[in-house]
Amino acid sequence: MKYNKKILVVTGLVVFVIVGIAASRPPEEKFKNLKVLPKDISEQTIDKVMDEFSKALGVECNFCHLQIDSTNWDMASDQKPEKSVARKMIKMSNKINKDFFKAKTKYGEENAVLEIHCVTCHHGQPHPEMEEEQEEKPKQ
Repeated sequence: MKYNKKILVVTGLVVFVIVGIAASRPPEEKFKNLKVLPKDISEQTIDKVMDEFSKALGVECNFCHLQIDSTNWDMASDQKPEKSVARKMIKMSNKINKDFFKAKTKYGEENAVLEIHCVTCHHGQPHPEMEEEQEEKPKQ
């Protein structure tokens, strides 16, 4: 009977430790390879941000993200250079908003309040032209 009690106590302690370790693990990230947007961004917020980017630049998801086939994507891939440019632009917008408009939020944060957005310069174009470039072009 002594051995049964010892086995029961040891087994109980082992189970307690295992459950404790499992409970203390951080939750797995939903989205992989987020370098500028918040790591804990909600699915609803990331969808909203990506929709804003699409409309502001007049592009679809495959402009920055790697489409493997008609139904599969590798959203975490950094293969497309446009994704790197997008990250730099997000950082630039966040900096302008913070430095000149005293914004306390950034792209991807819940209920972000920003003055400068992608559409501010892009106006639905993936590569906006500067005013001087537009003036130099002959009108047709």
